[in-house]
Amino acid sequence: MKKSLLALAVLTAVTGAASAQSSVTLYGKVDLGLVVDSGSASGKSVRIASGVTGGSRIGFKGVEDLGGGMKAAFQLETGYCADSAAGAPNFCTGSNQFMGRQAHGDLTGAFGAISAGRQYSLGFNNLSTVDPFGTGFAGQTNNSSASGLYMIDPSGIRLNNSVTYSTPNMAGLTASVEAALGEQTGNWRSNRETGAAVTYASGPVYAGFSFYDVGNAAGNGAAKKVYTLGATWDLGVIKLHGLGQRVTGPSTLDNANLMAGVTLPVAGGNVLASYIRHNDRTSGDKDANQIGVGYLYPLSKRTSVYTAFARIQNLHGAAYLVGNATEQGTGDKAFNFGVVHNF
Repeated sequence: MKKSLLALAVLTAVTGAASAQSSVTLYGKVDLGLVVDSGSASGKSVRIASGVTGGSRIGFKGVEDLGGGMKAAFQLETGYCADSAAGAPNFCTGSNQFMGRQAHGDLTGAFGAISAGRQYSLGFNNLSTVDPFGTGFAGQTNNSSASGLYMIDPSGIRLNNSVTYSTPNMAGLTASVEAALGEQTGNWRSNRETGAAVTYASGPVYAGFSFYDVGNAAGNGAAKKVYTLGATWDLGVIKLHGLGQRVTGPSTLDNANLMAGVTLPVAGGNVLASYIRHNDRTSGDKDANQIGVGYLYPLSKRTSVYTAFARIQNLHGAAYLVGNATEQGTGDKAFNFGVVHNF
């Protein structure tokens, strides 16, 4: 009897140690909000939207301790429509594909981190960190543009067939490089994307510089080059946000963008505000100015209520729209009110 009890205790200890070395986590987000767009010649749009602050999603994260400081990990994440089932299928975000938001495998250790698959670009991660709206809500930085309506255009938010390497964190400083292959037979440079970033995050300060180069379809030049420098400084009573961006490409693409924003703790929540200047440096001179303001109030650690408003002043024939994290929008003004729950 004693031997049996001893064997059971040993087996339990070994099983517990093994399970502690490997884990899988289920997580997700449900975001439902009222969106009211106006300022369009077609009239007002009033709707319930899924993913105003960030796309509604469900995902899995896994990690295994390989020993010697090395870990293997993965992340699989798909979007879904919390407001409707329009289309068949319809995953709402991630190019409307199953597991289209993220699907990548990682290896980390003393050497740094390597990640391969479909994942967020270095430029988008930098922009989201600096934007007081986190590239969501009506006031998001992405409304006013690196290409068309976006500081990071949709093709540059997530990268297919990509490999990213990041150095270990050195007193807050990290450097990263990425490459996304177009995978076209006979022309491997076609639509290829390469990028790099250097970020510093320590205490109340974040600063990041990112660059990416998108190759053209012919594979003989750049369709676009984007340089982004941004920073935040949390002073406790107020958090300051600032960003500058330059976008170059063919003769029809030459933009300079500036953003100044604040996060202000008020009544248990946060007031979010930003001003964006979009300067079209081409002969078209289609400039735009955007102001955005919002409020995010936590009802618990996982659930928050939000509201936001943004307006774009289009100049010289520009026609930019106020969208949100998952929608392009229909007019130059938009109001949001909703609830987001993270699990």
